[in-house]
Amino acid sequence: MNTGDRASQYATALYEATFERLLGSLTGAAEAIAQNPNLLQKLQSIDVDFADRKAALDGLLVDGVDPLARNLLYSLVERGDLALLGSVITSLRARMQQATSGPTPVEVTTAVPIEAEQRTALEQKLAEQYGANLAYTYNVDNTILGGMIVRVGDKLIDGSVASRLAALKQTLGVATA
Repeated sequence: MNTGDRASQYATALYEATFERLLGSLTGAAEAIAQNPNLLQKLQSIDVDFADRKAALDGLLVDGVDPLARNLLYSLVERGDLALLGSVITSLRARMQQATSGPTPVEVTTAVPIEAEQRTALEQKLAEQYGANLAYTYNVDNTILGGMIVRVGDKLIDGSVASRLAALKQTLGVATA
């Protein structure tokens, strides 16, 4: 096993352990809060001074709660958003599953090779829409005439000139030989 693979394994193990510790702390806090509805109401009330709400939360949290989790809980309490904690945990779990399931394959087909700047812009746009965990493959196929075909996982975006011409022919009722 080369050093790059070993380094990646260490990084992955650290990431997963840190994430699990954070999720464990948040889940424990959510369970403790759920067992005490009156406390939840107090923690959610913006009429109660934040210092008092923070002290009430600290009284509920066990020692060893991850500091990042504690700070997130303080932020949720301060903003009156503690009711979102369950949704935050669900979103974090979904992101963890996505991150550990491997990258989503992206296949980009163009009629001519695309420049590095165009690749960078395309990858940035796709990352904004589909997340950063993407693995790119670039192909050149002159039969598409121009434009681009992008497949992200099971989604197909066909912006090729050949497809547009075929659609136009169909719309106009032009028969092909």
